[in-house]
Amino acid sequence: MKKLFLLVILLIASVTLISCEQSNESTTVTVVDMVGDSVEVPLNPKKVAVIARAAADMMIGFGLGDSVDGMYYSVLNNPWVEVIYADVDDFYSYEYNESAELFMSRGVDLVLAPEQYIAEGLRDSGVNAITVSLYGNPNYDEYLFYLSDLIKQIWPNTSNKVMQWQNELQVALDDITNILTANENEKRSIFYVRGDKYKGIGYTDTGSSLLETVYGKYLNMTYLGGTFESNKPSAEEIMAVNPDVFVIGGIYQNKLINDIKTTEPYKLLDAVEDENIYNIPIGFVMWEQNSVVLPLFVYDQANKLYSDLFDYNIVNLTKVSFETYFGVILTDQQVNYMLDGLSPLGEQMYTENE
Repeated sequence: MKKLFLLVILLIASVTLISCEQSNESTTVTVVDMVGDSVEVPLNPKKVAVIARAAADMMIGFGLGDSVDGMYYSVLNNPWVEVIYADVDDFYSYEYNESAELFMSRGVDLVLAPEQYIAEGLRDSGVNAITVSLYGNPNYDEYLFYLSDLIKQIWPNTSNKVMQWQNELQVALDDITNILTANENEKRSIFYVRGDKYKGIGYTDTGSSLLETVYGKYLNMTYLGGTFESNKPSAEEIMAVNPDVFVIGGIYQNKLINDIKTTEPYKLLDAVEDENIYNIPIGFVMWEQNSVVLPLFVYDQANKLYSDLFDYNIVNLTKVSFETYFGVILTDQQVNYMLDGLSPLGEQMYTENE
């Protein structure tokens, strides 16, 4: 009888211990987001609204597609997304600044917001939100790995994939900077044209951006975006600095490339006459964003800016990357369309009446 009593006591103690251990398991994690706000968020959230475009393909690439409730509508309107991630039709299409009520009604447990004021407003309304910014403070030098580290902290099971990506990016940056350091090259100026919207040649990114860091710190270029008072310098301001190189991204890139080559005063620029106008590929998102394809972006731009020094096989690198992170096998033709800023069918990404 005593043995039976002791056995019952031991069983009760074991169950109690297990229950205590389970109750002590943390269900939240405190992170510092990309604008410096310390925020307690759910650990391994299951229903995430990805409004910040920069986080879109990382969520998928690091294996978190099943945890995404929806994305910013412009990301979902990109025809490449359906090619890269077959379950995209399951995603809700969000506007830039949605109400807290909408997120609550959909059971969203975390919002990745594009700006601090949006994240703060949502938190004030009881919605978990952090800011994923395209800009750093005071610059982007310390932020290249920040978003991927945030993802790893919130979803610890992504650690292996995140660390693999971080290593690939570091290898790309080191390889390029080492070669550029070993070869003396005159530092040239570069002007970036944002083509995600059709706002003309004078629509750019200001300082403190990822591009300022990549072009300025790693590709030995003088990034001009931070030298203007706004992100929409006039034609006169652009002509005055006369950039050595133009790089143009977004869905309107080919339209803008034609514009700069055929319209005054831009066609008189040295970069146009010297044929130093280069495009930036498009995938799940624009390659110039902090995304899974950031190592590919660095390799691609090195090839174009220093064709005498670099000859990376971008087609093969792209195919390997997309199979590794998205599980999709792209054909050579698909990759070449992507590299040329075209749709999966080889068409322009905009309609002719735009």
